Amino acid sequence: MNRLPSPQRFCSFRSSFQFKLFLRFTLFSAVIAVVCGTLFVLHQINQNKRHAEQMLQLQAHALAGAVRLPLYAESDELLNSYAAETMRLPEIRGVEIVNARGKVLVRLPSSLPSGELLSQRAEVHGHPLTLSPEQALSPEQPLSPEQPLSPEQPLSGERAGAGPLVGEVRLYRGTADLWREARRLAALSVVLATTCWLFVSLSCYLILRRVTASFNSLMRGMEKVHGGDYVSRIDIVSDDEPGRASASLNDLAESLRRREEENRRLHAELMAAMEFEIASKEQLISVNLDLEKEIEQRTQARQELKNLVQQLPLGIVWSDEEGEIEYLNSFMLDTFGYGADQAPDLDTLFTLICPDQAYRERVLEKRRAAIAAWEQGGLVTFYEVSALCRDGSPRHLNCSNQRSGSRVVDIMIDMTERELLQQQIVRNQKLESIGVLAGGIAHNFNNALTGVLGYISFAKKFLDRSHGAHELLLQAEKATMRAAGFANQLLSFAKGGAPLRKGVPVAALVEESVLLSTKGCNVSVALDLPPDLPPVFVDDRQMRQAFNCICINAVQAMPGGGTFSVRGRQVSSEQERLPAPLCGHYVELSFQDEGCGIRDEDKPSIFTPYFTTKTQLGTGLGLATVHSIVTRHGGLITFDSQAGKGTTFTLYLPVFCVEAPAP
Repeated sequence: MNRLPSPQRFCSFRSSFQFKLFLRFTLFSAVIAVVCGTLFVLHQINQNKRHAEQMLQLQAHALAGAVRLPLYAESDELLNSYAAETMRLPEIRGVEIVNARGKVLVRLPSSLPSGELLSQRAEVHGHPLTLSPEQALSPEQPLSPEQPLSPEQPLSGERAGAGPLVGEVRLYRGTADLWREARRLAALSVVLATTCWLFVSLSCYLILRRVTASFNSLMRGMEKVHGGDYVSRIDIVSDDEPGRASASLNDLAESLRRREEENRRLHAELMAAMEFEIASKEQLISVNLDLEKEIEQRTQARQELKNLVQQLPLGIVWSDEEGEIEYLNSFMLDTFGYGADQAPDLDTLFTLICPDQAYRERVLEKRRAAIAAWEQGGLVTFYEVSALCRDGSPRHLNCSNQRSGSRVVDIMIDMTERELLQQQIVRNQKLESIGVLAGGIAHNFNNALTGVLGYISFAKKFLDRSHGAHELLLQAEKATMRAAGFANQLLSFAKGGAPLRKGVPVAALVEESVLLSTKGCNVSVALDLPPDLPPVFVDDRQMRQAFNCICINAVQAMPGGGTFSVRGRQVSSEQERLPAPLCGHYVELSFQDEGCGIRDEDKPSIFTPYFTTKTQLGTGLGLATVHSIVTRHGGLITFDSQAGKGTTFTLYLPVFCVEAPAP
């Protein structure tokens, strides 16, 4: 095998995956070592400085306790003796003793040295009771210049309480020993960081060299196969993922070698296929553009859905200890219809959203328990609340309480739409499972009907029209065609084919379906479709089937006549709240009839296949097919019905959006 020259091998190594990983691991470990060493040194310096300040404070308090009586008597000789004794302590650079009038009685040395100094002061107070000098120098508490200044010695404030101010003691300490310790720590951290960095770098290099050996072997084999060498085989270095990939690539090379002759035979057929592909190139380009637009719209919808999830409805109420509301966010007004004017305090707020007194007491008890749990251990407790909005609609909330100073924070999370979304997901999963099963059954059933219809057609050719069995065969053929139509409808519900989506003027499509469905009946039509209604991004054939089904159901629900109203408008999740999980721009179409309506017990099964309330000619696949078509187009269908008053089906279809060309 030819080897590359040294400069080329070095360039190849620099561009390799191993070198890039090694470089990143090395730089990362170097940064970590520098940061950790720096933080360690800074921490030790601060800790040493704090310790020095604490020791200086203790020495100042000890000196203050020792010079109380001499300072009271303003005995310069004793004060100088105590100051000189203190100056002999390590790193003490200056001592000052000041009386209560601010006069400096003792200052050693006469001028403080230059440089960075640490200073501490301690006030000297007299005894709370007036003591004579003989009582102050009693045997129980002897004071003398030779008394040692120990950190364990009780402080003057602890011995004497808070008596009158006698004076003040000031100590000044040098920082040379602190800087020497800092330089020693810095040198030690540099040595440790360098050692750790070298160890990590060497370990990374050895590990990466071991890991990338299999990949290098695989890449060399792939280059051989790419160059047309189907005879050479890749050396399998290890039994890991690259090793197994190498074995698979060896099998592939052997398979390619065996099929090379077969490929020559198929060359002519491939040339013909290429001519056909060239002929359909424009069509493929158009389809690719549509697919790219669909991908962009799905990416945008996914991002908008992510933003919607990040902005879940959340209510925040701040109240004081007496229950007066200090802050109430717009969630309460938007969701419940109650603002700060309608709910000045918590009692009024809970009375509005929980009108039942017994239930309200249980909710308030849960709230008090949640506040107590937070006060005792900082534990956040959630409890559920069924609230009533101003318009009478119910809301399911998940609430919790926390304390922030003197305020109590009530957090209310609206779970209503999340529960509805969960129900919709479960329903879609059921429909999808049923659709898969129904599609398989319908496909096999349709194949069987094809054979039956063929045999009936052959049998008709062998019989004269005057034969008695000819009419029976005609009826059998019609029944078979009806069964085939039912199977095709079942297949449309199950999969329906991939929609060929494009921009479709929805107003014309809806008007055509409504007029066709209501032709020749006693149902009056009221259309409210604005002329500026944007086109929708759908398959017009499938969407026409969905509109026809909804219109036919509306006409059949009004056998005695009535008004069939159809309204359309453009909606957006940026301007108003849409049913979950919609996000983006849609056309909302409402189909309202004045028929018998849907009973409450039938509402959960309205989109279930084979469920029907029609006594005749009902297959139970109409609305299930509509739901499948609308969902496949990225839309949503909802309904609102009251028994005896009529039903309103609402469809949300994505708006067709064409981006402006780049300048």
